[in-house]
Amino acid sequence: MIQKGKKTCGAVEVPLKAKLALACRILGTEGHDDMDLGHVSFRCPGEPERMVVKGKGLCLSEIRKNDLVTLDFNYKKIDGKRDPHGEMPIHIEIYRARRDVNSIVHTHPLYATAFSATEQILRPINNEGVLFAKPLPFFSAETDLIFAPAQGRAVAETLGDAKAVIMKNHGITVVGESIEQAVVHAYLLEKTIQTLFVAKVFGEPTWTGDEEAERKSDHIFKGNRIQAIWNTLARNLERRERPLRLLEAILKRG
Repeated sequence: MIQKGKKTCGAVEVPLKAKLALACRILGTEGHDDMDLGHVSFRCPGEPERMVVKGKGLCLSEIRKNDLVTLDFNYKKIDGKRDPHGEMPIHIEIYRARRDVNSIVHTHPLYATAFSATEQILRPINNEGVLFAKPLPFFSAETDLIFAPAQGRAVAETLGDAKAVIMKNHGITVVGESIEQAVVHAYLLEKTIQTLFVAKVFGEPTWTGDEEAERKSDHIFKGNRIQAIWNTLARNLERRERPLRLLEAILKRG
């Protein structure tokens, strides 16, 4: 049960809140919206047992920074006008288990969720797929929503040191050292599985071998590649949102 606390995250989180809201909208417009379900979070800098996360009641694509909630790892609500989602144990227990993780995405994108019902092993089929050349762990203990801390710990244990975990008949949980990395990993995971689906329409696909996948990953994702993909996704979102902002401004002028 979520309780109310007293303190709020410091001013340093304000730019990160704007970035988290942007992250939600990017994912929402890139196929991760599932009604008002799905959530993205970041760990508060300097306060490793506190996080900011999407509030419930809105689609990912609707989120602005005022729709975010701050929680501590005792499940106390610190700040925010909305209630948190019930699946906060996913975030809190992964943060507790992985000190290297500073951002988490849990969503139900169409292709990844369908793939989660097959219990297949994901292999690299496209260039970006080499990011997941090491087979991703598969959480199959249950398919229910993750409401209890013990369930969250089981997800964290299955995730281990991987970039993501596929959750049987449920969706995906993806982690990163930053908001940008977690979002790009989630975007590329859904894209890889979507490409696999299309390939299977034409026949049985071939894979990139382990050694070649490692070499490809080294030069495809070297340098600032993750940041460059994030920047592209942000620009694409801006192009989608700009006409809506113009329309809103026109309607306000009457």
